[in-house]
Amino acid sequence: MLTQIEAEKSIFDNVLFSGIEDKVFLKTIEQCLEKKTVKASEILFLQGDEVDGLYLILSGQVQVYTKRDDERYVLSHAEANHLVGEFLLQGKSIRSVTAEAIRDSSLYFLSAAKLNDLVKRFPEQSSLLSLRIVNRLCWNQTILALHMSHLFAGLNENTVRQLVNELDILSVSSNTLLIKQHDQSDDLYIIVDGQFQVYQSTNSGIEKLNVVGRGESVGEMGLICQSPRSANVLAIRDSTVARLTQKSYEKILKSFPVEINQTFVKSVVNHLSGAEKCQFKATETFVFASFSSTDKAITVQQLVSALSEHGLTTCLTSGNVDIAFSQKDISQSTFDSELNHSLIQWISELEIAHRYIVYVIDDTMTAWTQRCLRQADHVLFLLDAEAQNKVTDFEKLIINELEDKCVKKTLLLNHRSSNAIPHKSASCLKGRTFDYYHHVRDGVDADFSRVARFLTGHAIGLVLGGGGARGFAHIGVIRAFEELNIPIDLVGGNSMGALIAAQYAMQWSHDEMIDKTRQLCLQGDAFTLPIMSLFSGKKMTKGLKRMFANREVEDLWLHFFSVSCNISRAMVMTHDSGSLLAAVLNSNTAPGLFPPQVVDGDLLVDGALLNNVPVDVMAEMNSGGTIIAVDVNATEDLLNNTDNCGGVSGWRLLLNKFNPMIDTKNNSNLIEILSRVSIIGGLAQRKKSMNGLADLYLQPPVGDFPLTAYKQAKKIEEVGYQFAMKELQKGLTVRLTAGQNKQDESSELII
Repeated sequence: MLTQIEAEKSIFDNVLFSGIEDKVFLKTIEQCLEKKTVKASEILFLQGDEVDGLYLILSGQVQVYTKRDDERYVLSHAEANHLVGEFLLQGKSIRSVTAEAIRDSSLYFLSAAKLNDLVKRFPEQSSLLSLRIVNRLCWNQTILALHMSHLFAGLNENTVRQLVNELDILSVSSNTLLIKQHDQSDDLYIIVDGQFQVYQSTNSGIEKLNVVGRGESVGEMGLICQSPRSANVLAIRDSTVARLTQKSYEKILKSFPVEINQTFVKSVVNHLSGAEKCQFKATETFVFASFSSTDKAITVQQLVSALSEHGLTTCLTSGNVDIAFSQKDISQSTFDSELNHSLIQWISELEIAHRYIVYVIDDTMTAWTQRCLRQADHVLFLLDAEAQNKVTDFEKLIINELEDKCVKKTLLLNHRSSNAIPHKSASCLKGRTFDYYHHVRDGVDADFSRVARFLTGHAIGLVLGGGGARGFAHIGVIRAFEELNIPIDLVGGNSMGALIAAQYAMQWSHDEMIDKTRQLCLQGDAFTLPIMSLFSGKKMTKGLKRMFANREVEDLWLHFFSVSCNISRAMVMTHDSGSLLAAVLNSNTAPGLFPPQVVDGDLLVDGALLNNVPVDVMAEMNSGGTIIAVDVNATEDLLNNTDNCGGVSGWRLLLNKFNPMIDTKNNSNLIEILSRVSIIGGLAQRKKSMNGLADLYLQPPVGDFPLTAYKQAKKIEEVGYQFAMKELQKGLTVRLTAGQNKQDESSELII
């Protein structure tokens, strides 16, 4: 049991208060302390908790760690005289780490409220305490960066502590060149927070190599080999780095020769093998810019709520930053301001604690708006879908601020009514360059959940292959996904798959898709002189026009694409904009059966000729997301045909068909043969669909249905539904609804 004198000494020796000679101040602190005891394995506070105070350890041991994506990073083991739970005196915040007692421990607790009162009563001490706490937080963040680093991750805790003492901590503003190509290599940098673009300047221009962030290091190869810098390293966010100079490197090497040598040898090996990337996933930052008349706060809340389904998310506005710091316009601090360091540390703590942060810019180009844009990984622009939406001067300023930065841009087209139907969306896109666009409706959470899945790499894309009447199974698969609450965020396909995908993107019901598709297919088409094709294609074109009218692809609620084969240029064409009728029609002209579509003088036919289940196209559109492929074609078909002895008479086959006295020979008809020929190239590419591109590959057992069995539409749809329900309920539903990113090709699922 500690005596009172020992307890007082532990306070005075603590890193936060050591050297302070104001006895009245220290005595006041002592009176504010609350004695606590905790058992081994007891949690003092959890990552994500609101900060309520700090702890001074009298005896025992406390482990401090942080978690990200199920990985646990131990920062320190704090013992007597150590401090845990420090926080900025300015700014309300949440815990970026967890503190857990390793042994039975005795502690003093100093609440945040009492500490802030002390600062007000003793203003002379406040600046010193604030500086020490900021330095402690920066120290903790540097420790975290070292533990995450591929370079220093294996060092023991004592070596890491000594190493930190040799590091210089530097603030680097966005768009600052940290390392210049060809310069002399005399130090290395560990990124404590922020991001940097690594690129090389070549005779042909700039070659971007990598983006590095928290926990990653740059410059070590030059330091080790004493070779000139091989690349430029440019800050693309306001950042903090820890610099290890040549002199400090040699000093730490003398103190820990074995450990440091092993560390740097391992770094060289990892560098040569390409296995040096930090596993810590950096916080993703989204900047929200509203040009809409809708309530910005409500829209942001919907977005934050949707992002929270994928990881802890918070929102920062200039207003709530000022409130957090209880200081007007602190959010408008510039990079060279005295308050900037505290603000950067506060934001850095939030980035450690959260997976996603949404920065909301001001309505003008303020210092806060500029800070947000410097921090951005991804900028979201909200526009009114029904307005004229000319590019405003403010929007141009934002785009100019983002120039030359590797920042994604997404357009959100906002509809005020939940019953709205997108119209003339292409006019909003005109004159703007975006990586993606999405339709959202006020108060419709599902729309923002879809957007969040895209933003976080969890979108689910459905690819539907061609296959004539067998394609009705696609509708059954879709019905199964909806009943199991598995969302579909973007759809695409070929031939019949393109037709069903377009209908689903228009949000048609299952019954509507079945009835209208069956009606379209059973209406047939007119035979024509077979110079270019057997059928004229006029009825099919009129039927599709009745179905889609003048709808544009940009006006669909879900992203959609179809594919066709350009036989003029021997290439696959992707149709994801413009007329929906043209996109579906281009993908549904089986060569020989229907005349090719003419686009810009080229001949386009059914995409099945080269790519019947276009998962590769979906992979490009849904980077990092989940891809579900549905293939309704059998690898083997039209089997056991009767030998025609080197020739065949069509008239004889026709007469035999109507003569009950003669056995009908097993011969495939022209439509079946041409239909099969039109997909044979796509079938040959099936391996590509099954080789890592599709996470889930479904093949409903509909091979026994003829390609022209349109009258059996409901039966085929039911087969697809029953098959999908059975397979999904085996446990794959959990995988899809979790929206896990593909990590490697071995994660594919083939059913």
